Amino acid sequence: MTAIGKTWLGVVAGMTVLLVGCGSGDPQRPGSSPARPTTTISAPISVATPSAAPAPAGRPSATSLAGRPTSVGVSTTPATTAQSPEPATGTVVLRTVTLSGIPVPGVPVHLSLQQPCDPSSKDIPLGETMETLRRDGVTDEQGRASFITEIGCYRFGMTAPAGTNPVPEGMHTLFLVTAGGTATGQLRFQDTAPEPACAEATIETELGVDPGPVATIPDCDGQWGVIRWDTPGDNQRVITRASGTWTTYVRFPHDICWSSASADGVPERLRSYFSC
Repeated sequence: MTAIGKTWLGVVAGMTVLLVGCGSGDPQRPGSSPARPTTTISAPISVATPSAAPAPAGRPSATSLAGRPTSVGVSTTPATTAQSPEPATGTVVLRTVTLSGIPVPGVPVHLSLQQPCDPSSKDIPLGETMETLRRDGVTDEQGRASFITEIGCYRFGMTAPAGTNPVPEGMHTLFLVTAGGTATGQLRFQDTAPEPACAEATIETELGVDPGPVATIPDCDGQWGVIRWDTPGDNQRVITRASGTWTTYVRFPHDICWSSASADGVPERLRSYFSC
């Protein structure tokens, strides 16, 4: 046992010498510098990294959750959409009266805004506009219907009540030009015809025509009138009464200009029956 112990001590001592020799590298002479420089390893120094300032309440941080940078300080409040201003308005008054100015109450009337159209031009281009707004009403005891409506070009008309005799004046237009202004349109009816001058039998007898077909007399004031019959073809006439007898002024179709008709005494209300 003593011999074995000594043997193990010798082995351990030899291994120790071998390890020392391997770790020392080439043998150095006393007083000489090592052949290779040594490397000094220092302990790592912790460097403080400035932390990002906390994002103000209600604003996104400098880095989005998705990892992409976002603009800091840019407001995320949605822009407010500006609303269109209200259109300027004025007043339109529609009147329903007889030729002598007597109010006709209870008449359904309508007002139709036509666009595109410049009201200052006082003209509605035919076939170039369309109705974009319609207002309806009924005339009061004074034969008036008022509308608060926007500036623009208008057509207007009525539905003649049963038993009335409206004047056929064609298409009616008016123009509301300025804000707060007023435009007036007029729709007219025949006055009660003085008997027997405007009676169908009187006119037909004095004209010497067949009294059989039913006649319509859309206009008559005892001096000038319009008559037509319920038969094929255009048989309408403008008639005038002189010396107590009805005579034909013009038959339709005709080519008499309004300037000539006016000079002959045809009243303004019948202008729509003439050309040029």
